[in-house]
This record gives sequence, structure tokens and C-alpha cells, in this order.
Amino acid sequence: MATHPENFLSDEERDLLEHLQFRRSRRERERLEFKFHRLGMERYHYWRVREALPDLVLPTRFFMGLRFRQMPLRNLYSAKITPMDSQIMLVGKHLKEFARGGKMSTQGKIQQRFFPKYDFEFDIGRFGKIKKKVLENIARDFRRLIDFTEMLAREEKLILDIHTENIIITLPDFELKIFDFHLFDEHLYEPSLVYDTPEKDHVEVIERFIESFNLDTEVPS
Repeated sequence: MATHPENFLSDEERDLLEHLQFRRSRRERERLEFKFHRLGMERYHYWRVREALPDLVLPTRFFMGLRFRQMPLRNLYSAKITPMDSQIMLVGKHLKEFARGGKMSTQGKIQQRFFPKYDFEFDIGRFGKIKKKVLENIARDFRRLIDFTEMLAREEKLILDIHTENIIITLPDFELKIFDFHLFDEHLYEPSLVYDTPEKDHVEVIERFIESFNLDTEVPS
């Protein structure tokens, strides 16, 4: 993982941090520094994945902004500085929109009681009728995403944290795009309840989606 997130900050952002820290308490200075380092880390995650999968990553702009929240008292608002991001708007469907609810997963009694999980299936038919060639192209891009996810875990001990709500298939072009993902050191990521390494949970979901295409032959990555 990047050890110097400040390298992903602009000169203007470093100057802003210094200005905001002026005459603040040590605790407040550390809090501000953490937020700016978080902004740098967000950019690093984005850059790391975009370098490997440039055509799949949705263009994203990261910046430091102000978030306002209305107070209980009328016409009063609180404001706090926080990292933000913005992406272009796309028409399409998130991967989670293809999911159909299923039966409860096989788990231990404690997990089933307090942390129940459900097996589910994907229904590509919710997209309507799609040509086989289009499905093959989508499957090929998913294979690239799987290969990259497995490479990060195997060679760099990094977990690409990506879920069904972070994957979209655009309309009318039927292109795969990913966004709002993060990277974590393996030892900081929640262990898998099923597999020996946590990235396999994400890979297994993507593979199930590919299987729902019902392609006759395996699509190479």
C-alpha cells in the first residue's frame, strides 16, 4: 500500500492543509492531516486500478470539499471538511440489479442466527435479449477484472474491495465499468467465512454472474 499518500496531493492542497492547521490544537491538526492523507489514498487506489484496467475504470475526480448538515435549531448548519469524489453519469444497470434472492446459505448456528447470508442467482434476462457476441465481450472484461483481483492478492497481498453496487453495465453500449472501489492490505480486511483468502468472495460472485450468460465455451481473459 502507498506509504506516502501526500504524494497524491497537489501543492495547493498541501498549502490548504497547512493553512487549516494554523493555530489549531494538536488533535485538530492530526485530524485534518488524516483527512488529507485519506484523499491521497483514494487517488492512489483509483490510479492503481486504472493503470491495469484503463478502459473499465469510470473516470473519477477526487477533491476536498465541505459537507453541510442542518442542525436541530432552525436555519443553523454544521460544516466539516471531507474528501469527496464525482463521476460522470451513465445509463445502465448495476450488477446487483440482476440478482435474484435465493435460499439461506449453509452456515454455523451462530453465523446463521446473527449474520445470516443468502445464496442468490443472477438473471441476465433482465437486460432483455442480448447478442452472444456482446455477452462474450462482457465476460472477457469480467475475466480481466478477476485476473487483476487475483494478481493483487497473490503478488501484493492487496484486496480489491469491489461489490455488485460498484459494477455497472452501460446502455446502450453494454460496456463494463467499475467505480468507488478501494484497496486494503490483506491483514486488515475481514476474513472470508468460506475461502482461505478474502478476495475469493468477490471473485466467486463475478464468476456466478458470468455463468448466468450460459455461454457454450469458456471465454478467455
